[in-house]
Amino acid sequence: MAVRVGDTNVFGMRVTALQGRMVDLECENCRESGSVKADEFQSTRCGSARCASSQGRTE
Repeated sequence: MAVRVGDTNVFGMRVTALQGRMVDLECENCRESGSVKADEFQSTRCGSARCASSQGRTE
């Protein structure tokens, strides 16, 4: 599956930019941003202090 700007994964991480094999992401909940490899996008969660405490509890 090709990743495109604007795509959002099940954890609320949205693609804001593509840079070769890397994607820039932004959390829709807390607006924290970061970069990951494009093939890891679907399994990437927010790691901020605000979101990390609730990750995994509603799945």
